[in-house]
This record gives sequence, structure tokens and C-alpha cells, in this order.
Amino acid sequence: MKSILEVKNLSFGYEKNKKVLNDVNLSIEDGSITAILGKNGCGKSTLLDCIIGYNEYDEGQVIVDNADIKGFSPKELSRKIAYISQNTTINLDYTVLEFILFGRTCHLAFGSAPKEKDYKIAKENAEKLGITHLLSKDINKISGGERQLAFIARALTQESKIIIMDEPTASLDYGNQLRLFEIIKELKEKGKTIVFTTHNPEHVKLLGCNVAIINDGEIIKKGAASKIITKEFLVEIYGEIVKRY
Repeated sequence: MKSILEVKNLSFGYEKNKKVLNDVNLSIEDGSITAILGKNGCGKSTLLDCIIGYNEYDEGQVIVDNADIKGFSPKELSRKIAYISQNTTINLDYTVLEFILFGRTCHLAFGSAPKEKDYKIAKENAEKLGITHLLSKDINKISGGERQLAFIARALTQESKIIIMDEPTASLDYGNQLRLFEIIKELKEKGKTIVFTTHNPEHVKLLGCNVAIINDGEIIKKGAASKIITKEFLVEIYGEIVKRY
């Protein structure tokens, strides 16, 4: 299969002479699910912030659809990549429906309002996430888990080719985690490419997806989760405590 997303020789640091990512190379196949797995502080979120163009890196490239993302306008990049952050704090007052509709912005002409088709797409994704009963509520007056589902619905409403999720299960209860995994599998079947970070190897095994292991800012192993996620390897990454469980 062809690659839809490539990270080439990417290095990045928030401070001069102190790299968080060091010569990262990663190729993501079109229509695949890839988990970026690693312990807290290893560079997972930093890597995603580079892929979506938030972090301004000087070394390396991020290629989407055979083009460097630095050549895309924000609107063009939004049509390629939808992003779901760990941080679900919102400082403005919107209803849940209005918030989900923001996913349509990259498809609208400047200054134009969402049309009936856009509302239909937003409501269908809210239904898929089980949050239609929240659509008229203030986004800031629902629970953190419910807000996370609204963020996911917004990303689906964006209808981008690639969906990137940073610790998407962090605020979700067990039932909604399983619901999310089912949605991820459905999206793959529809040809979408999913990339998500996690520190939980059980999630990777449950999805049976591809995995890239990041440790101290470097990709140290990548391939099928079924071949990589062994107890011995987890001990190497997370320490001897893994042997007790």
C-alpha cells in the first residue's frame, strides 16, 4: 500500500540544543490504523504537534499526499488532517452542535454559513457518538468525557482523509472507549487513515493495528502490534514492574 503520511528525519526541541524528537522517521499507510505507543514524556504529543504543523521544526519533513505540509494553507491542511487534542478546555460559549459544526469550516467559502448538508453531517456524527441529547447544551457545561466525544464528532464532521488523536481515550469511560474503538475500525473500512497516541498497550492489542514505539524522542520499533507487543518488550520500555502483571 502507498504511504499517505511520512515523517522524514524529523528533529525538534522546545529549547535550543535540547531535542525532544531526534531524527524520527515514520511512514503511515493509506487506510491504516497506527498507534504511537510510549510512556509519559517520551515525545508522542510533540510528534503529533509537528505532524499537524503546530510545532515549527527546522530539521526534517512531514509529507502528506506526497507534498510537504509547509506548503499547505491552514484550510488545505484541515482538509487533509483532522486533529483531536488531549486538551478539551474551551473558553468560548457554544452549544455542542455549534462546536461540532466547526468541523465543516474547511469546506465552506469565507464568511459563508453552514448549510443543511453540513448540519446533517454534524448530527449524524453526534448520533454515532451517542451525544444527540447534548446538542443544545453549552459545551462548557457537560462532563469532560462528553466533551471529548464532541471533539471526536467534530473531527469526523471535518471529513479529512487522516484523523489524528492524542490520547483519545483519556477522558472516556470503559463503554465509550469500546465505542471509540468500533468507530476507528469503521473509519478504516471506509478508507480513512487513523493515527493515535496511547500509553496503554492493551488498547493497541485490542485494535490489532500497526504500532510505532517511541522512547526518549526516537522511534525504536515499528510494525504489526501482534508481533511487537510482547511482555519482554514491554518490560524493556516500562520497566520490571510489568513482570508482576
